Amino acid sequence: MRSKAKLVLLYVAAAAIASGCAVTFGPGDYTGAAADASADRPPPRDVASEGPASSAEGGPPPGPAHRLLVLAGEKDGADTATNDVWVAPLDATGDVGQFEYLQPGLFRGALVTATVADGRLFVASRAYGRSVEHAAIDAGLLASPWQGQTIAQPSLPGYGQVFSGSSLLALGGAGNVDDGSGGTIFVRDDTIRIMPFDGGAFGPMDESPTRLPVPIRDMTMVAYKGFIYVVGGDGEAGDQESKVYVARADPDAGVGSFVETSRVVNPLNGQPHTPSSPVVCAGDDQLFIAGGSTSTGPTDIVLASTINEADGSLGPWKAVTKLPGPLRGAGCAVWNGTLHLIGGIGATSRSDRIIRARIAADGTLGEWELSSGAKLPLPRSSIIAVTF
Repeated sequence: MRSKAKLVLLYVAAAAIASGCAVTFGPGDYTGAAADASADRPPPRDVASEGPASSAEGGPPPGPAHRLLVLAGEKDGADTATNDVWVAPLDATGDVGQFEYLQPGLFRGALVTATVADGRLFVASRAYGRSVEHAAIDAGLLASPWQGQTIAQPSLPGYGQVFSGSSLLALGGAGNVDDGSGGTIFVRDDTIRIMPFDGGAFGPMDESPTRLPVPIRDMTMVAYKGFIYVVGGDGEAGDQESKVYVARADPDAGVGSFVETSRVVNPLNGQPHTPSSPVVCAGDDQLFIAGGSTSTGPTDIVLASTINEADGSLGPWKAVTKLPGPLRGAGCAVWNGTLHLIGGIGATSRSDRIIRARIAADGTLGEWELSSGAKLPLPRSSIIAVTF
């Protein structure tokens, strides 16, 4: 891969860690055992020893202006957790180039959310209960070793997580709590907790003065242009799964008040659309909900709603071009007017495909097509994709 920097890209083994302990791995810590030591992973390329590729003029060419970074979380097999990190160039037409392995993440566990902020890539996962890892990033490549730590969890499970800048938010949750008489009662939570990144590590978890409109758990969360969207979830109200809340979020000012902005309705039948494990992402001022599973099985339905940049509110839901087949657990990225869905689980198995559709000005989609020649190095699901 052509890059601006010479980087040694090595696999590292994540050591056992105690809760709250920070971990750093660098090239000198490599022991020869990858955290995901599967035979289907080729060795990473040592860019520093190979030297940069040369251009026709004799000097190193500039790197591509934009890249697609893929964090792949699950594979087929008895041990499904992975920590793969792959990167590919994106050209002006939205075409994805060939992927290359970067230094894998420290922790093996279900990926939750990721972002690029303040020149660093941040990833939160459920490894060791709850953990975060981060590395400096430059021109789409890791420019420093990974650092990571386990972090405190809210007392009730089922909370949602999303980054606001470099701060990690945890919202809601539910579980059994002491009822004061020796028994327990099931309680849902409406608390918003903020864990800032400061001085190279994540600090203590603070409660926000604002709260969710209602106590909920197991929601989907998306950050877009200074807004946080909470999609669905389990609440006391029977229609909670179709609701969407939005709030302004500022890394310095904190989280504003959440308000209900939409009910997700499939305009084809006028019914609430509440699939489990859908692919939800935002881009080009649209919020997309694609695939997932319904009570009748996996679905290929895709809905879109236009985002009002002034207040984050959503317009009516549109039924846009259906997927080529059922899909869940895929990565989602929007770049230059194109929606990309990456990997995921189809009707029967995990996929290495990248499919894409052009986004029209009104948020509708063109026909789905395979990205020209580009595939993931291996079939994966539970994918998080970042473009920049």
